[in-house]
Amino acid sequence: IAVIRPKTGRVLAMAGIAASGPQPPGSTFKIITLAGALQSGIVSPASSYPVQTATTLSGVKLANAGGESCGGSLANSFAHSCNSVFAPIGAKLGKRRLVRYSEAFGFNAEPRLPNEKASTIAHDLRDDLAVGSAAIGQERDLATAVQMASVGATIANRGVRMRPRVVSSERGGRRRVVSRKVAGQVRDMMLGVVRGGTGNAAALPGVEVAGKTGTAELRPTHGGPIDPKNTDAWFVAFAPAYDPQVAVAVMLVGAGQGGATAAPVAREMLAAAL
Repeated sequence: IAVIRPKTGRVLAMAGIAASGPQPPGSTFKIITLAGALQSGIVSPASSYPVQTATTLSGVKLANAGGESCGGSLANSFAHSCNSVFAPIGAKLGKRRLVRYSEAFGFNAEPRLPNEKASTIAHDLRDDLAVGSAAIGQERDLATAVQMASVGATIANRGVRMRPRVVSSERGGRRRVVSRKVAGQVRDMMLGVVRGGTGNAAALPGVEVAGKTGTAELRPTHGGPIDPKNTDAWFVAFAPAYDPQVAVAVMLVGAGQGGATAAPVAREMLAAAL
């Protein structure tokens, strides 16, 4: 678990392997893919997509997490975490732009926090399938909880990333990643995740919570028996959505679905922090 102050980058709390245990980020990475696609103009809030169970990239079928049908508006596709929509968006964004936006959000950077290990995305994504898989937080993507808390904090801070720090006097590390307009669009879609999507277990009475679930495959799971140990559970959130005070990331190793196990923990963290 990692908790960050969006406006300053100050790390308020870390627990477990928040900085030292990078794992596949799963669909929490779609925050970056969505932001990059909006900023690049290849999607807009008015975009819509086919409702389907899977997509095909580089001749290979890539299914939605549970084989479910989803799609429709961009907001609905994000709220329900449609791989069949976001993998092709990632492929259209392309390797160079996907890596560039990921690095602007903090990937492939030199670790600066105590015991921190780097969060990484590969540069040698060889085809549309690899790029699309990386865009949904799989392929060889690895991220720490503190890195994904920073991703959420960047959206919360209107598109400006404050490099995470534990010493309050440390200066520097301010970077605009996406425009204020795009950050607002992503925030609104993250609100939809909690209001009526995969992250409703993170909802707090009287508080607008913006969030994103992630269920990261540690080994192929499609078509096999359901075993929570096959996936890491993630949730990234910030609140209050229109005046963010804290951003949190929860990553639970081998704990099943993000919406079922990580989102309730994030709700507890937000309640305690606020």
